[in-house]
Amino acid sequence: MSEIYDLAVIGAGPAGTACAIAAARAGLRVALVERAVFPRHKVCGDCLNPSVWPVLEALGTAPAVRALAHAALHHVRFVDLKGRPLEVPLPPDAERAVTRESFDAVMLQAALDAGVVLFAGAPLTGLSANPQGWDLSTSQTTLTARCLTAADGRNSTTCRLLGIAPHARAGRVALQCHAPLAPSYQGTVALELLPHGYCGIAPVDDQRMNLCLVSENRHLAETKATVQKRFGLSADQAWHSMAPLERPALAPVPRPGCFLAGDAARVVEPFTGEGIYYALRSGQLAAAAAVAWCSPASRATAGRAYTLAHRQLYRHRLWVNRLSRLAVTQRHLGSLLLALGRPFPSLLRHLTAKVTGSLPPA
Repeated sequence: MSEIYDLAVIGAGPAGTACAIAAARAGLRVALVERAVFPRHKVCGDCLNPSVWPVLEALGTAPAVRALAHAALHHVRFVDLKGRPLEVPLPPDAERAVTRESFDAVMLQAALDAGVVLFAGAPLTGLSANPQGWDLSTSQTTLTARCLTAADGRNSTTCRLLGIAPHARAGRVALQCHAPLAPSYQGTVALELLPHGYCGIAPVDDQRMNLCLVSENRHLAETKATVQKRFGLSADQAWHSMAPLERPALAPVPRPGCFLAGDAARVVEPFTGEGIYYALRSGQLAAAAAVAWCSPASRATAGRAYTLAHRQLYRHRLWVNRLSRLAVTQRHLGSLLLALGRPFPSLLRHLTAKVTGSLPPA
């Protein structure tokens, strides 16, 4: 007989653990299903902006995250197609970088401490609705839950099993690695336009930097070779890939009692550093929806409330991400915008502050 939970969360990244922690602390019995065994590498820019701290404070994980080895970021450097740099300062404590392995470890431990039951190394293999909620099968076990949060990323198995996985837009691929820190990037996060994509660089500690390149797939080998030569990386440097980079958004409540969080619902351009914030906050909102769903008094409005809250989450800031994506996919336009930023640096500082969450929403 399968075990019965109030909430099953699929995926133990920032969205999934945020949801699991908040729901467990609200009194729900929570199962967390994760296909990998931690620690595991995850392609990510490794950057946290100020918007994450109120969420982490509410989850009780802010002190542990602040104590992690990290790099404080003080400047943003933009480099156009001609190799001309333009640097703007970041507000104090605006952004820091920590590796996803260490960040995810803190979040997962907090979930376990909150009483969440973890099924690690357990890919989801089956999913079906029943009158009481959802029946789930993994490679290890079966379980039943009254409601479900899909937080398993842009290639969500949950969405595939529900038959709602969108058709991904082919064309661009991301590669990421941790490389020896180049002295000129100490305290600096950089975005450098390339002929067929762009490269994001951020130090993650005193010795390493996160190096992430995004390229059109047909030019990936050429772009990778350019970046390896630029930073003196060996030919056998290990890279991790991520795709798709563009994918249609899904309804945050595709089925009654099912809530999508993080990249499972909406994918944003990775280089702006907002991904972890959107994941954490949407996971927190999904937990509130699960709590409402498990209460007979509020079940009827739980889905609509989550849909509205999810829409509000993206409403005020997504335009900056879209503008940023336009600048890096239309790279001559991006270089033109940087050229305009030279005589008007306050405009670039304003946009940068919007991306980092250092300004209140308009």
